[in-house]
Parts: sequence; C-alpha cells; structure tokens
Amino acid sequence: MGLPRRRTGGTASAAAVVVLAALLAAGCTTQAPPDEQETPRSAALRVTTVAGAGRLDEQTRADLEGAVGDVLSAYVVEAFLGDFPREEFVRSFESFTSDAAREAAGDIRVLTAAGVPDATAVRATELDARLSFLTQGGTVHAGTANVHFAFEATMEDGSTRPLTLDGRFLMESGSEAWSVFGYDVRFDGGDGGAVQGSSAGPSAVPPGESSGTAS
Repeated sequence: MGLPRRRTGGTASAAAVVVLAALLAAGCTTQAPPDEQETPRSAALRVTTVAGAGRLDEQTRADLEGAVGDVLSAYVVEAFLGDFPREEFVRSFESFTSDAAREAAGDIRVLTAAGVPDATAVRATELDARLSFLTQGGTVHAGTANVHFAFEATMEDGSTRPLTLDGRFLMESGSEAWSVFGYDVRFDGGDGGAVQGSSAGPSAVPPGESSGTAS
C-alpha cells in the first residue's frame, strides 16, 4: 500500500515534504449502523532537511526529501499500519540492504508492531523525520533520518495504547532508490517498558552536524 505525497513550502535551510497517510479502514456509508464509527485518519509523514544540503538547489533538495520520504513511508505502512491483527512484518524491511534486513529480522519486535500482538488496529498520530545528508562534489551519497514516530494501538478490550519509535535510520543512495543500511532505535510499546535495537553498520551522518557537506 503506497502513500500519496505532496510538498509544502519551506525555507532555504529547511524544507518539508508531507506524505499523506492512507486510511486504515474504509469510510462509513450513510447506511452504516449508528454505533459504527469511521476509523480515524493517520497522521501525515513530515520530512525536513536540517543539514548537509546547503549547496543543493531547491528542486534537488525536494527530490531528495521525496525519495527518502517514499522509503520511510513504505516502512511505516508495513511495520505499523495496515490490517490487524497480523503476524507478517518481514515486508517492512524491503527497502533495507540485505545485511541490514537480516539484522532487522532479529529486532523485529523493536522495529515493528510485532511486539504488540494484541493490537486490533494501529494509526499514526505523529510522524516526523529530520534529514541530514552527506554530499561530496555536489553529489549526495548518504544520509541520516532522525525520526520520531508515534502511534495509537487499539487493543482487544477496546482500550488504546501509545506506541513510539525514536532514533535514526542510516541511508544510502543507490542507482535507482535509497535504502536503509543501518539503524539505532528505541521502541516503547506503552506497557511500562522500552526496548532498543541497533545494527552493526557504520555511522553515516551524525545528527545535526553541518559538516555533512564536503567540497
């Protein structure tokens, strides 16, 4: 399931791309029973460049944000949204490199909603990604997406539970698309405990450092 995207205005130092999240269930019709309610809409994904793109023109920066946003939104849909209950989450790592995907499979309860098996529905309440790019000679080679992803899970008894994923994804530019080659994230399942997962891959761009641009 893909997510449509639209670009919003931004400043020279920070631009934003908003990716519209898909509904988790079909809307109610006028013939629906009075007690049947429409599933709330998920939040949009906001992608903002914070470092490393100062020498890139606006269109190139927008293209980068769109490409990275596509990777992140596809990951969010497969990892946390969609139909529930379910047990299949491996497709969440389709945009990961082969090495990163193998490591991610071992951290599947950190990187996806697999750690919340009693959830009957999940919607996104806040999806923010701050990007830092590594450029050399005007070419972008890699980047870091520092993320704060928040969700609301509906449980079997009708109660709701907040879920949050915070950390960073290390990304590289390929010939056709961007991919995730590393991660360092913390997942809080709203049950009083949090778990952390980290790949063994090398660091890309330290978050918030402006030295990501090289001549």
